[in-house]
Amino acid sequence: MATTIDFIGEIHKLIALFQEQAARHEAVLERYYDSNDVWIPSKYTDRGEQVPYEYEDYKEDLDAEAYDARNMLEEVMDRLRELAGPPVAGQVFTLTVAGSERHDGEAPYLFVVSGEDIGDARRRLETLPFFREWCEEQRPWDEPDADPDIEFLDEARDSHPGLPAAGAYNDLRREQAVLAEAENVVADLAARLPEQEG
Repeated sequence: MATTIDFIGEIHKLIALFQEQAARHEAVLERYYDSNDVWIPSKYTDRGEQVPYEYEDYKEDLDAEAYDARNMLEEVMDRLRELAGPPVAGQVFTLTVAGSERHDGEAPYLFVVSGEDIGDARRRLETLPFFREWCEEQRPWDEPDADPDIEFLDEARDSHPGLPAAGAYNDLRREQAVLAEAENVVADLAARLPEQEG
C-alpha cells in the first residue's frame, strides 16, 4: 500500500531548512565585509595577499550568479509559504465524518486539521468555513431547518493522529492557518483599542 505524503508538512520542513541555511550563509559572508558592507578581498586569502584582477572578474560573475540564484530561491520560498500557509500549532489529525451519502453506501469524508488532541482537532474542524459549508449541504433538501445529517466516526481506525494511510482527503490546515492569523489580528487590534466605558 502506498504511503500518503504530507506535502504541507514537507514544505514547512523545507522552509525551516532554508531559513537555517540562509542564517548560516549570512553569518559566513559577514566575515568578509567591513562595517560599511564593503567586500574586503584580503580576507579571502590565507595570508592577506593581493587578489589577482582576473579573480576579481570571476568573483563578480560568481556573485551575480549567486545573487540571481538566491533571488529565485527566495521567490520559490515565498510561493511555497503562500501555498502552504504558516504551520498551525499542534499535531496533525485525520477526522472521518460520514454525511448523508452514507445512506447510499458511499464512503465518508476525511478531513485533516491540526490540534492539541483529537477533541481539540474536532473543535477546530467545526469552526472552519469549508467544513461548515459541507455540513450545510448535509441537511435534508426538504427540511432546511433540520440538523445536518452527519456522523463523526470516532473509532481509532477512522479518526486518529497523522494523515490517512491512503486515498483522498480534505487538508484544511491552510484554512486553519488563515483563520488563526485573522484571529490574531483581531485580538491585537482589540488590545490596542481604548476600553469603552459602560
